[in-house]
Amino acid sequence: MFNKFKINEVVLVIGIGKMTNKFIYKKGKIVEKDDYYKDYLVKLEDGTEEWFEESDIKKIK
Repeated sequence: MFNKFKINEVVLVIGIGKMTNKFIYKKGKIVEKDDYYKDYLVKLEDGTEEWFEESDIKKIK
């Protein structure tokens, strides 16, 4: 199975988190992917972790 983002890849998150239901615009690192829901767990630059949909995550070049 192919994942769009690799573990520990630095990404930009622009979207609503699944746990807090708040809008987030921050950099973070991919921690893991939930294959059932197709969501990604991202550790944000402030140290918190949050689940996001794939469409809310962008690669940083």
